[in-house]
Amino acid sequence: KSVFILGFVLIMIGCTDTKQAKPVLDEPAKETVMAESNENSFVYNESEAIWGFVIDTLTGNEKLIQLKPVEKDALTAELVEEIVNKTWTRIQIKFLKTSNDTVFISIPDSEVLTQQMGTAGAESFMVSTVYSFTELKGIKYVSFDFEVGDHASPGVYDRNSWESNNY
Repeated sequence: KSVFILGFVLIMIGCTDTKQAKPVLDEPAKETVMAESNENSFVYNESEAIWGFVIDTLTGNEKLIQLKPVEKDALTAELVEEIVNKTWTRIQIKFLKTSNDTVFISIPDSEVLTQQMGTAGAESFMVSTVYSFTELKGIKYVSFDFEVGDHASPGVYDRNSWESNNY
Protein backbone atom coordinates (compact mmCIF):
# COMPACT_ATOMS: atom_id res chain seq x y z
CA LYS A 1 0.00 0.00 0.00
CA SER A 2 2.81 2.41 0.84
CA VAL A 3 4.54 1.55 -2.46
CA PHE A 4 1.35 2.55 -4.28
CA ILE A 5 1.09 5.86 -2.41
CA LEU A 6 4.76 6.67 -2.98
CA GLY A 7 4.48 5.78 -6.67
CA PHE A 8 1.34 7.84 -7.13
CA VAL A 9 2.90 10.87 -5.39
CA LEU A 10 6.02 10.59 -7.56
CA ILE A 11 3.89 10.39 -10.72
CA MET A 12 1.82 13.39 -9.65
CA ILE A 13 4.90 15.49 -8.89
CA GLY A 14 6.76 14.37 -12.01
CA CYS A 15 3.86 15.02 -14.35
CA THR A 16 2.75 18.36 -12.98
CA ASP A 17 3.13 21.13 -15.51
CA THR A 18 5.35 23.71 -13.80
CA LYS A 19 5.32 26.30 -16.60
CA GLN A 20 3.46 29.37 -15.37
CA ALA A 21 3.38 32.96 -16.49
CA LYS A 22 5.02 35.39 -14.08
CA PRO A 23 2.55 37.83 -12.55
CA VAL A 24 3.06 41.53 -13.12
CA LEU A 25 1.98 42.73 -9.65
CA ASP A 26 3.34 41.67 -6.25
CA GLU A 27 -0.05 40.78 -4.73
CA PRO A 28 -1.06 38.29 -7.46
CA ALA A 29 2.41 36.77 -7.14
CA LYS A 30 1.53 35.56 -3.63
CA GLU A 31 -1.67 34.00 -4.98
CA THR A 32 0.29 32.29 -7.76
CA VAL A 33 2.73 30.76 -5.27
CA MET A 34 -0.18 29.44 -3.20
CA ALA A 35 -1.85 27.96 -6.29
CA GLU A 36 1.42 26.38 -7.35
CA SER A 37 1.85 24.67 -3.99
CA ASN A 38 -1.78 23.48 -4.12
CA GLU A 39 -1.10 21.83 -7.49
CA ASN A 40 1.20 19.32 -5.86
CA SER A 41 -1.12 18.61 -2.94
CA PHE A 42 -2.42 15.09 -2.68
CA VAL A 43 -5.75 14.97 -4.54
CA TYR A 44 -6.42 11.23 -4.34
CA ASN A 45 -8.03 9.44 -1.40
CA GLU A 46 -7.46 5.73 -1.92
CA SER A 47 -9.65 4.71 1.04
CA GLU A 48 -12.76 5.81 -0.88
CA ALA A 49 -11.81 4.43 -4.31
CA ILE A 50 -13.35 1.44 -6.06
CA TRP A 51 -10.55 1.29 -8.65
CA GLY A 52 -6.98 2.50 -8.33
CA PHE A 53 -3.43 2.05 -9.49
CA VAL A 54 -0.57 0.13 -7.97
CA ILE A 55 3.01 -0.10 -9.17
CA ASP A 56 4.02 -3.56 -10.35
CA THR A 57 7.27 -4.15 -8.46
CA LEU A 58 8.60 -6.48 -11.17
CA THR A 59 8.02 -4.23 -14.18
CA GLY A 60 7.73 -0.79 -12.56
CA ASN A 61 4.53 -0.21 -14.54
CA GLU A 62 1.24 1.02 -13.17
CA LYS A 63 -1.48 -1.57 -12.89
CA LEU A 64 -5.18 -0.83 -12.45
CA ILE A 65 -6.83 -2.96 -9.78
CA GLN A 66 -10.20 -3.11 -8.10
CA LEU A 67 -9.48 -1.84 -4.59
CA LYS A 68 -12.77 -2.94 -3.05
CA PRO A 69 -15.61 -5.17 -4.12
CA VAL A 70 -18.95 -3.59 -4.88
CA GLU A 71 -22.44 -4.97 -4.54
CA LYS A 72 -23.72 -4.26 -8.04
CA ASP A 73 -27.37 -4.55 -7.01
CA ALA A 74 -26.96 -1.79 -4.43
CA LEU A 75 -24.72 0.44 -6.56
CA THR A 76 -26.31 3.56 -8.08
CA ALA A 77 -24.93 6.32 -10.27
CA GLU A 78 -25.45 8.77 -7.41
CA LEU A 79 -23.41 6.55 -5.09
CA VAL A 80 -20.61 6.25 -7.66
CA GLU A 81 -20.67 10.07 -8.02
CA GLU A 82 -20.25 10.39 -4.25
CA ILE A 83 -17.40 7.84 -4.22
CA VAL A 84 -15.56 9.57 -7.08
CA ASN A 85 -15.97 12.97 -5.41
CA LYS A 86 -14.58 11.62 -2.12
CA THR A 87 -11.76 9.83 -3.94
CA TRP A 88 -10.73 12.84 -6.05
CA THR A 89 -11.45 15.69 -3.66
CA ARG A 90 -10.27 18.50 -5.93
CA ILE A 91 -12.28 17.30 -8.97
CA GLN A 92 -16.00 17.33 -8.28
CA ILE A 93 -18.20 15.59 -10.83
CA LYS A 94 -21.96 15.90 -11.31
CA PHE A 95 -24.00 12.89 -12.39
CA LEU A 96 -26.46 14.14 -15.02
CA LYS A 97 -28.34 11.13 -16.34
CA THR A 98 -28.24 7.60 -17.64
CA SER A 99 -29.36 6.76 -21.16
CA ASN A 100 -29.28 3.15 -22.32
CA ASP A 101 -25.71 1.93 -21.67
CA THR A 102 -24.17 5.39 -21.04
CA VAL A 103 -23.76 7.53 -17.93
CA PHE A 104 -23.48 11.29 -18.49
CA ILE A 105 -21.42 13.37 -16.06
CA SER A 106 -20.10 16.90 -16.02
CA ILE A 107 -17.17 18.54 -14.32
CA PRO A 108 -18.20 22.18 -13.84
CA ASP A 109 -14.75 23.26 -12.59
CA SER A 110 -12.28 21.14 -14.55
CA GLU A 111 -9.11 23.26 -14.17
CA VAL A 112 -7.46 20.90 -11.67
CA LEU A 113 -8.10 17.95 -14.00
CA THR A 114 -7.15 19.61 -17.26
CA GLN A 115 -4.38 22.00 -16.19
CA GLN A 116 -2.89 21.05 -12.83
CA MET A 117 -2.63 17.26 -12.47
CA GLY A 118 -0.41 16.53 -15.43
CA THR A 119 -1.24 13.99 -18.09
CA ALA A 120 -0.68 10.92 -15.89
CA GLY A 121 -2.78 12.31 -13.06
CA ALA A 122 -5.61 13.27 -15.39
CA GLU A 123 -5.51 9.86 -17.03
CA SER A 124 -5.62 8.16 -13.63
CA PHE A 125 -8.75 10.15 -12.79
CA MET A 126 -10.42 9.41 -16.14
CA VAL A 127 -9.62 5.68 -16.07
CA SER A 128 -10.67 5.12 -12.46
CA THR A 129 -13.87 7.13 -12.97
CA VAL A 130 -14.82 5.16 -16.10
CA TYR A 131 -14.10 1.86 -14.39
CA SER A 132 -16.13 2.92 -11.34
CA PHE A 133 -19.20 3.96 -13.35
CA THR A 134 -19.03 0.89 -15.57
CA GLU A 135 -19.47 -1.23 -12.44
CA LEU A 136 -23.15 -0.22 -12.71
CA LYS A 137 -25.40 -2.85 -14.28
CA GLY A 138 -25.77 -2.29 -18.02
CA ILE A 139 -23.35 0.66 -18.20
CA LYS A 140 -20.58 0.40 -20.78
CA TYR A 141 -19.79 4.07 -21.50
CA VAL A 142 -19.19 7.30 -19.59
CA SER A 143 -19.77 10.63 -21.32
CA PHE A 144 -17.68 13.42 -19.79
CA ASP A 145 -18.66 17.06 -20.29
CA PHE A 146 -16.04 19.62 -19.26
CA GLU A 147 -13.87 22.34 -20.75
CA VAL A 148 -11.05 20.83 -22.77
CA GLY A 149 -7.56 21.41 -21.39
CA ASP A 150 -3.92 20.44 -21.82
CA HIS A 151 -4.20 17.09 -19.99
CA ALA A 152 -7.77 15.85 -20.56
CA SER A 153 -10.54 16.10 -23.15
CA PRO A 154 -14.27 15.57 -22.83
CA GLY A 155 -15.93 12.76 -24.73
CA VAL A 156 -17.36 9.26 -24.40
CA TYR A 157 -15.03 6.69 -22.88
CA ASP A 158 -15.24 2.99 -22.06
CA ARG A 159 -12.90 0.48 -20.46
CA ASN A 160 -11.15 -0.07 -23.79
CA SER A 161 -10.38 3.61 -24.35
CA TRP A 162 -6.95 3.12 -22.80
CA GLU A 163 -6.28 -0.35 -24.20
CA SER A 164 -2.76 0.62 -25.31
CA ASN A 165 -1.88 1.05 -21.61
CA ASN A 166 -3.08 -2.47 -20.74
CA TYR A 167 -5.39 -1.43 -17.90
